[in-house]
Amino acid sequence: MRNLLILMFLSCFAFSSNLELVQGEIKAHTEVFGDSEINPSTKKIDTNLSINSIDFESIRGKVLINSGDLKSSKEARDENMYELLNTKIYPSVVFDIKDIKKEDKNYIISGLLTLNGVTKELSSQATIIKIDENIQLMGDFNILLSQFNMEAPTMFFLTVRDQIDINYTLVLK
Repeated sequence: MRNLLILMFLSCFAFSSNLELVQGEIKAHTEVFGDSEINPSTKKIDTNLSINSIDFESIRGKVLINSGDLKSSKEARDENMYELLNTKIYPSVVFDIKDIKKEDKNYIISGLLTLNGVTKELSSQATIIKIDENIQLMGDFNILLSQFNMEAPTMFFLTVRDQIDINYTLVLK
């Protein structure tokens, strides 16, 4: 009986496959009240994800970016963004996928987001589809800067919105 349990335990790992990032992009969006939009993005993404067989709900692992890789259309503003994100102290932004549940035609991805040294539970609505040999995850969520111990910056009576909208596309093989 003991050998059977060990064999069953080990077989769970035999069917787990690492997912390799083929391409992806993470985009953020916020606004400066009374002025303009801020839309930094990055295609420099690291992943450490796995899947059991072809069950999308079994995807687990981490998606990581270096906050210093986020770029917008204004380099000077990016420097202010890096200061706000404390990139010198906390360079990594990490989303650790803990659970995926099918909901109608979409999925709810739940996990832990670590930003500015603060970790919070987060859920994202996503579309997950198989295209040829790849799996594509597309979704979005929003956060508040204040949830991660950051204060929305102000300059000359203009204030950056506290809410940041995040949109992502990941193609995995």
